[in-house]
Amino acid sequence: MGLLNVEQLKPGMILEKNLLAFNGRFLLPKGAVLTEGHIRTMKVWGVVEADIEGESDAGTADTLVPEIPAEILRQAENSLKALFALPPMRSPMKEIYALALERAAADLKEGRNGAAGEQADKGFPQGKKKGTAGKIKGSLTPSDLVSRELRLASLPDVYYQIMEVINSARSSASHIAEAVSRDTSLLARLLKLVNSAFYGFPSKIETVSRAVAVIGTKELSTLALGITAVQYFSDIPPEFVDMKNFWRHSVACGVYARLLASEKVGVSEERLFVAGLLHDLGKLVLYRQIPFSAREAMELSAERRIPICEAERELLGFDHAQVGALLLREWKIPAPLETAVRFHHGSAGFPSALEPSLLNVADTLAIAMGMGKSGSSVVPEIEPAAWEATGLSAGVFQPVVRQGDRQIDDITAAFLGNGGR
Repeated sequence: MGLLNVEQLKPGMILEKNLLAFNGRFLLPKGAVLTEGHIRTMKVWGVVEADIEGESDAGTADTLVPEIPAEILRQAENSLKALFALPPMRSPMKEIYALALERAAADLKEGRNGAAGEQADKGFPQGKKKGTAGKIKGSLTPSDLVSRELRLASLPDVYYQIMEVINSARSSASHIAEAVSRDTSLLARLLKLVNSAFYGFPSKIETVSRAVAVIGTKELSTLALGITAVQYFSDIPPEFVDMKNFWRHSVACGVYARLLASEKVGVSEERLFVAGLLHDLGKLVLYRQIPFSAREAMELSAERRIPICEAERELLGFDHAQVGALLLREWKIPAPLETAVRFHHGSAGFPSALEPSLLNVADTLAIAMGMGKSGSSVVPEIEPAAWEATGLSAGVFQPVVRQGDRQIDDITAAFLGNGGR
């Protein structure tokens, strides 16, 4: 038998195992002969792969590359050299590379900037001599930076009201509706998100109470919490960072994390989305507090072809994940969110590695697909331990990217007014 992703399924194929939706709902029995209707139903329920009799595992890399014309393929491969030192040879990175190659080829054909172009570094402060960051290594800690940050501004009252809803066992739909309705900006963004392709509800949801009824109090509160935290960083000067591209990458990471989480029973999809949305908040603290040192870390990442977190550790003695997690702790955000952010660049040795590992995979995928700007000059490798912790197969990437594309554009438009790549 073999696992095939849903895009590879054809009528007449036979299921080797019972087919379940991500939430455990029974869809089809072992031995069922697939029809076009079955395959459509699988896509509606978010099924991304199935065990098929007489088939061998077919990764994305094996199915996409042969379809790309040779000349465009060569150009696309050259364009990806800035992100991938060499085409990866093992799962899951080879499947991610194949998808990035397909995206780059499509971008070349349509005359768009692709993954490599999206990661080009623009808009950071110039003029400082190299070596300034090294002078502060050991003299500043994540706590110092977060303390400075917290003195700049405070979160709105609605944030703490939402926290009460999340932490209270007695919370009801009316509590979250009352809290959200006091902030018109939050209310508008939340309803845009609920009515976007993120959920794909057939009819428009016009009130928070209705949104709670179809999503859930805790889930909607978590989304509201993420949106409120994002608004905290609305005033970073544009010469420090292109915030549109920063949030586009963050949205993409959140969307991919949510779709990956849908494959795991018992994992909150909304929490994984918010974790993706907030995973790089530590970078914003660095940009605001020590912008030239942050710039030097980016230069080192490009020069040495290493992930940005490694460059930060070398120059500063810590990385943005530590800073972001500490900020979330000071904000008293729920511990699972803090943990996912803290360990999204590596959760080795951490006892609850699933959610950080899902976030790690989603971040890598977003960088490889050229979704916004992460500040990293290379696509970071997914460590074997992190990949194993997810319990996923590489066949998940193609449908996640396909499904994610529309959601990312729609959600970015809801947040920023334009979701175009």
